[in-house]
Amino acid sequence: MRIKKLELVGFKSFKDKTVIQFDAGITGIVGPNGCGKSNIVDALVWVMGEMSAKDLRGSTMTDVIFAGAEGYSPLGMCEVSLTLENDGGPFPAKYLKHTEIMVTRRLHRNGEGEYFINKEPARLKDVQEIFMDTGAGSKGFSIIQQGMIGKIITAKPEDRRHLIEEAAGITKFKARKKESQRKLQQTDQNLIRLQDIVGELKRQIDSLQRQAQRAERYRHLKNQIEDLDLWLSSRQYLDLKSIADEAERIFRESQSLEVEGESKLAQLQADFETLKLQTLEKEKKVEELQNTFYENQSLVSKKEMEIQQLKFEIEQARRNEQMTGNLMQEQQARLSLLKRDQESLQAQSEEMYQEVSDLEIKFAQRNEVFEADQQRIQEVDDLLTDKRRELFAVGQSVSSLEAKSQALEGQIEDGEEKESNEQLVANELREKKLEFVGRRDRIQEELENNKQASLILNEEVQGIESRKKELNDQLRIKKIEVEEFKDSLGQVTSKLYGLENLQSSFEGYESGVKSVMLWQKSQSEKKQLQTEMHADGSVTTYALDSTQDSDESYFYPVSEVVEVEPSYEVAMEAALGQRLQMLLAQNSEKPLEALDYLKSTKSGRSSFLAADAIHGFNKDQTPSNEPGVQSLLKDVVRSKEPFHQTVSYFVDGIAVVDSLRTAMGLRIRYPGWSFVTLDGDTLTADGILSGGSAEGNESGILQRKNQIKDLTALKNEWAGKLALAQAAMKKMEEELQEITLHFDVAQKKKIEQDIRLRELQKDIERAEQELSNAEYAVDRHDREIRKTQDQLNSLRDKLNEMQTALEEARIKKMELEETSKTLEEEFEESNRDFPELQREVTDLQIELASKKQQNLGVTKQLEMVSKSVQDLETQLSRMTEETEQYSEQMTESQYALEEKKLEFEKWLNHVEELKHELSIEKNTFEELSTQLTDMADELSSTQRAKNDRLTQMNEAQLKLDQAKMKEQYLIDQVREKYMLVLPEVVYKYADRGGDAYLAETELKELKEKISKIGEVNLSAIEEYEETSKRYEFLTKQHDDLVEAKEQLRRVIDRINRICSKRFKETFDLVNDRFTRVFPVLFGGGEAKLELHEDPEKGEMGIEIIARPPGKKMQNVSLMSGGEKALTAVALVFSIFLVKPSPYCLLDEVDAPLDDANVFRFNDLVREMAKRSQIIVVTHNKHTMEVAKKLYGVTMQERGVSTMVSVSLQDIK
Repeated sequence: MRIKKLELVGFKSFKDKTVIQFDAGITGIVGPNGCGKSNIVDALVWVMGEMSAKDLRGSTMTDVIFAGAEGYSPLGMCEVSLTLENDGGPFPAKYLKHTEIMVTRRLHRNGEGEYFINKEPARLKDVQEIFMDTGAGSKGFSIIQQGMIGKIITAKPEDRRHLIEEAAGITKFKARKKESQRKLQQTDQNLIRLQDIVGELKRQIDSLQRQAQRAERYRHLKNQIEDLDLWLSSRQYLDLKSIADEAERIFRESQSLEVEGESKLAQLQADFETLKLQTLEKEKKVEELQNTFYENQSLVSKKEMEIQQLKFEIEQARRNEQMTGNLMQEQQARLSLLKRDQESLQAQSEEMYQEVSDLEIKFAQRNEVFEADQQRIQEVDDLLTDKRRELFAVGQSVSSLEAKSQALEGQIEDGEEKESNEQLVANELREKKLEFVGRRDRIQEELENNKQASLILNEEVQGIESRKKELNDQLRIKKIEVEEFKDSLGQVTSKLYGLENLQSSFEGYESGVKSVMLWQKSQSEKKQLQTEMHADGSVTTYALDSTQDSDESYFYPVSEVVEVEPSYEVAMEAALGQRLQMLLAQNSEKPLEALDYLKSTKSGRSSFLAADAIHGFNKDQTPSNEPGVQSLLKDVVRSKEPFHQTVSYFVDGIAVVDSLRTAMGLRIRYPGWSFVTLDGDTLTADGILSGGSAEGNESGILQRKNQIKDLTALKNEWAGKLALAQAAMKKMEEELQEITLHFDVAQKKKIEQDIRLRELQKDIERAEQELSNAEYAVDRHDREIRKTQDQLNSLRDKLNEMQTALEEARIKKMELEETSKTLEEEFEESNRDFPELQREVTDLQIELASKKQQNLGVTKQLEMVSKSVQDLETQLSRMTEETEQYSEQMTESQYALEEKKLEFEKWLNHVEELKHELSIEKNTFEELSTQLTDMADELSSTQRAKNDRLTQMNEAQLKLDQAKMKEQYLIDQVREKYMLVLPEVVYKYADRGGDAYLAETELKELKEKISKIGEVNLSAIEEYEETSKRYEFLTKQHDDLVEAKEQLRRVIDRINRICSKRFKETFDLVNDRFTRVFPVLFGGGEAKLELHEDPEKGEMGIEIIARPPGKKMQNVSLMSGGEKALTAVALVFSIFLVKPSPYCLLDEVDAPLDDANVFRFNDLVREMAKRSQIIVVTHNKHTMEVAKKLYGVTMQERGVSTMVSVSLQDIK
């Protein structure tokens, strides 16, 4: 894996899109201080996931966005893209199939950030995992930023540990450990919460047991309270009904008086409106005359003002004419003076023009000589400069060739040593490769066995999960179905309840019929009750067997006896009319009792008919076969026994037709027949037509009965569907609960198996990676050996060519030195007399400029005087014209003044006439206003009488409404409390005796008893069962969490063992390398790394102990600045040699080193470049020489960085 390309847009000083291509080997980035070199390193670190603004040399993360510069405003976002190439070496396993991956990071000014991998949205964690354990991440040892060398030395021992951990490849393990510790902490918190919940549930179970014992006692008292409360409510309901009837009587009496007073008030209002209209018309005429008067009066005033304005204009024109004449005399005198000045300046200008011409001729002659000498001197100077520049270039070339020759000799020596070392390393790697093959095969065998077991578990879990999902979907659908059934049943029940209430209270019937039916109902209920008096004086009422004589009724409305199809309901009601409310009886005795009851209670009137009092008859001639006849009414009517004959009597002789036109035609041929349409229009045998549209849209008595029947059937249908759906839903819930338990067990096994599989997969990936690394390392070392041999041959050839070129350059340098000396002597000779000539030409040039300036001043003064003369002449001409205009204006204004005076006299006379007419009309208007006031008083008196009557009606209506509201309130209260209809309950308690005060006292005592019981949970038993089930479930969950906690601890212990082992192995390898690299960089001495345990963190820290040449062994913190820097470089390079990173970034690492140490530093950089890609930010020219490609960073515009690249390999 190597860096192929870096793209920056708006990052720090890189305002515009900048693309940097990185090749294999060493790439250098150079430029002056502050030009933005280190911003490239910051961009690489930032795109790898760096989250510390401080490490990016900022205070907040938005500081990395281009902040603006001179001429440029700040940008709203920045973006950096890093392209990594798969070069056959270590590469993230997830992206092995890709030839390259592109990581992109974007940040907006509002702080929102985005990550992309191959242009797909990703998380920060995904980006960091790409570089984890490679040493090439933002915190890896392969990226050495500015100041990092110093931080390594000054860091605490435990902070240096991170470098070894990155090289050991345990960063991912530590991340997993941190994740496991977080899960362990969450599990502990969940256990604490669960223990609290379980304890609370245990307390709830104990409480629910006590509540259930009080529930039974509460129910008994509740039933007693309900009985007393209903008796008291019934008595109050009957009292309110009596108050309502009295208020209704008063209202009707006041209403009849209101009709008489209304006609008188209407006549008065009509007369008042007529007089009021006459008064308004007269008032309007007065206003019109008054407006006309004021308009004409205003016009007279306006004419008068116009006369005054004309007089003012005449006077103003006279004054203007006089002022203009005086001003013309003053300007003519000034014009004479200006013309004399103009002639004097003209003569002076001509004289000075001649002097300037003479000086220009003399200057041109001397300047021509001066320019010729100057050109000759410049030619000699240019030639001398070229020779000096060429001599300097040849000198630089000689120095460069000498340095390069020395460098090539050093490279040849290094190459020979390197070839020997590579042979030794390659042999060691081949032995290691065989060890990795055996380890990989063992892990692979174990992995295959676990995969087979995992497949079996997966199939089991998927099957259970599929069934669980299927059940959840079915249960969700079934719940929706149950709710729909409940809604439908509720709607039907509510509508049925309303209709049954109307039916049971006989709404729609006449008051007499209604009273008889309610009386019959109360008599029937009394027969169903038996009263028993006890020895203590208490009374008990028993209900008899409801099956005995439960249907003993004496009267039946005709509407209850007959039945027709829905399509004939309207026709039936229209044909029978009021006879539908006639009460039918089986004999003639009971109707007499009912009539006595109506008279005694004054409850209205009713009609009765006994079943044995009448018989139906048959007409010989029927219109059943006539066109337009739908049917005979008797053929579509059904009736109950024993009223068949009675009903036949009512409907015999009535035919149902399609229209009244058909009925009119049939009536002549079928005398005695009546006809009715399906819409309810009728034609009686007497010829009476009835029809039109019914008032309102309420259902008739027959329609209501059929609706109740249909709704009852529909209610039973919905109730059946609801019961079936609820049973199916309960069965599904039980099956789902069982499936869920099976799923939890299987899921737990699957998770354990997946954890083991992932561990084995990671082990196999590591084994494959180690084997791949070993194979790659063997192949790479073989290539390096061959490459080193080829480089040595090439270096020797280059050294021979360079020495030949060096000799030729030295000869050319001597020739150029002699030529330069000759040209210097010639330049001094030519320059001897030139300064005197230059002074003479300069003096002439100054004198000429002075004369020209004087001449220019005179010319400008002449122009100003000439212009003033011209302006005065123009002004005098204009003043003459203005004088003539003022004279004409005075004449015209005088004529207009005379005309305005005549017009003013005419309008003044017209205003006097209007004033007289207005006075007459005002008197008439005042007389009409007086009459209108008198009539208004009479109307107000009549209105007060009307208001008094309305007040009486309103008071009666208010009492009636209040009684009705209280009745409804009682009905609502009873319905809400006991789900009963109070009007139906009233007759049950109507004949029950007792003292209301005693009943209220008893009710109060019962309520006190029930209040002493306290709050009662009536569903305590059901809640107790549910709570017990939940308690058992949560107890099992607690046990599962304890087991999960132990598993997490085992995982953390395993990670700790792996990390400790790998850290120790890597530390030993790095320490060994460090002891060998340190003497190379320092030219002697010794150094080592030591482990020191941190008692607070429980981890080992790393101390650096070193002895530079000629000094004693000491801690690195006691060294000089240069020694510290070189020691830190030795440590970083040692880690790099143990675990080579795909690439390495060095940001001004060589800055604190002197030239001798820089050469050693560069040797190690070349060594690292054989294994990895190197990117160096530097100011050092020796470090620049080792780079194959240089990028120059410049600031052509202040605050904006740009890039320039040079391939040194192509130049060489």
